Amino acid sequence: MAGFAFAKYEFRFKKPMFYSILATLILPIQLLVIPLFLLMSRLDMTNTYWAIILPWAANPLGIFLMRQNMRSIPDALLESARMDGATEFQLFYKIALPTMKSSLAALAIILFLFQWNLFLFPLVILEQGKYTIPVAINQLVGAQRVYYDQIMVAATLSIVPIFVLFLFLQKQFVSGILAGSVKE
Repeated sequence: MAGFAFAKYEFRFKKPMFYSILATLILPIQLLVIPLFLLMSRLDMTNTYWAIILPWAANPLGIFLMRQNMRSIPDALLESARMDGATEFQLFYKIALPTMKSSLAALAIILFLFQWNLFLFPLVILEQGKYTIPVAINQLVGAQRVYYDQIMVAATLSIVPIFVLFLFLQKQFVSGILAGSVKE
C-alpha cells in the first residue's frame, strides 16, 4: 500500500519521506539489533516469532519495488475507476494489486529469503527452544567437535521451504515474463 501511495498520490513531503525510507536500506541489521531488542522487550514480545516478523513487515525494499511497479499503471485507468464510483481501497485491491502478481511473487521470495537467512537478531531475541533454522544449525558446532554430517543434513533440509515457495510462485514469474509477449 505504501508503494501505491508513493506512486499514485501527491502529498506534502512525498519525496523526502520516500528518500528517508530508502536511506534506511543502508543501515546494517547489526546496528538495529539493540534498539529492536529494547522495543520488543517493552512490548513484551521477546521469545516470540512475532518479534522477528514485525520489524520487517514494512520493508523499505518492498516499498521501493512496489512503487516502481505501480508507476507503470496508467493514471487514466485509476481515474476511470474513480468516475465509476470506486473507492481508494477498491482502486488498490481490484485494479493495482492484480496487475502486480509477478512483482509481488518476486518480492515475496526476496523478503522470505531475507527473513529465512537472518541470524543475529533471532539469536538475540529468541530462546533456545524457538531458534530459527540458521541459528539452530549453528548450535551443531560444538566447542570440541564440529558435527559436519548433521550440519549438511540440516542445511539440505533447510532449503526445502525455499524450494516449495519458489515452485508455488513460479507460475506468477512465468506469467509476468510472458505478459508483454504477442500470441500468434
